[in-house]
Amino acid sequence: MTLKTASVALRPREEELTRLQRLARWYRRHREAVIAWSFLTPMVIYFIIMTFVPLGFLIGISFTEWNIITPPRWVGSQNFKVIFSSYKNWFYLKVIGRTVLYAVAILVLNIVGGFFVALVLNQDLRGKGFFRTLWYLPSVFSGAVIALLLRIYLAPSTQGVLNMILFKFGIQPVDWTHDPFWMPIITVLFSVWQGIGFTVIFFLAGLQAIDLNLYDAARIDGANDLQLLRYITIPQMVPMLLFISVTGMIGSMQMWEVPKLITAGGPNDLTYTLLYSIHNDAFGALEMGMGTAQSLVLFVMLLVFIGWQLNQYRKQYGV
Repeated sequence: MTLKTASVALRPREEELTRLQRLARWYRRHREAVIAWSFLTPMVIYFIIMTFVPLGFLIGISFTEWNIITPPRWVGSQNFKVIFSSYKNWFYLKVIGRTVLYAVAILVLNIVGGFFVALVLNQDLRGKGFFRTLWYLPSVFSGAVIALLLRIYLAPSTQGVLNMILFKFGIQPVDWTHDPFWMPIITVLFSVWQGIGFTVIFFLAGLQAIDLNLYDAARIDGANDLQLLRYITIPQMVPMLLFISVTGMIGSMQMWEVPKLITAGGPNDLTYTLLYSIHNDAFGALEMGMGTAQSLVLFVMLLVFIGWQLNQYRKQYGV
C-alpha cells in the first residue's frame, strides 16, 4: 500500500473522529439542557396527548352534528350560529351572560371575604389553627355531596331544616328552590362558602411572606394600620391576587352542582349556567356537537380572561 492510498483509507476515519469530537463538544456545552429535556420529554409527550389531542377532537366535533350512536355529520359553523343567534329568545347568550355574572359575583365575594378572613387569622390569636382548619374544611368535601345536603336543608314546607327553624320563630316556610329572589343568592353563597377556604389559605401564605421590616419602618414614619394595609399589604399581595383571580374565575365559570342537583336550572332558568347547559345538551339530549361548541366558547372566554389578567400584571410590574 502506497502512502497515497493509506491517506485515502484513513480520511473517513479522521472525518468520523472529527464528527464525534464536534458532537462531544456540543454535548459538553449543552449537557444541562440535554439532561433536563431527557427528564421533561416523557411529561411533555403525555401533556400533548392528554391536552392537545382532546382539544383537537373537541374543536372537530364542535363543527358536527353527532349523537354518539350515528357517525358525526359535518354542519360547519351551524352550532356556533345557534349559540350566538336569537334562538329561543337569545337562550344561549343569556346563559353565557348569566354565568359570567355568577362568576364575577362569586369571585369578588371570595376575594374580599377571603382576604379579610386571612387578615384576621394572620393575627396572633388563641386557637387560630382551629379556625384556619374550620374555614378550609368546606373545600375538602365534594361539591355534589354538599349540594345534596343543601337540598335537604332547603326542602319546602317544614320538611327542610331551614324552614323548620323559621317555623319555630313563627315565620312561614319559604319554597327556597323555586323562589326567583332567594335562589340566585343561595347559589352564589353556596359557591363562595365552598371555595373560600382555598382563598383564605393562599392569602395567608402571601401575608406570611411579607417582610415584617416593611411594617416596622412604616410605623416609625408614623403610618397607621389603614395606611399599612393600603401601601404595604395590598401591593405585596398582588401576585397572589392574580393567581387567586385566575383560578377562582376558572372554578366559578364551571359552577354545576346547584343547577344540576337542586334547581334543575330553575326557577325561570335563573340558575341555568353554561356548564349545566353543556351537560344537558351533550349527555341529556345527546347533541354532542352543540355541547362541545359551548365547551369551546367557555374555553375561549377563560383564555381571554387569563390573557387579560396576565397582560395587566405585566403592564403594572413590567415583567
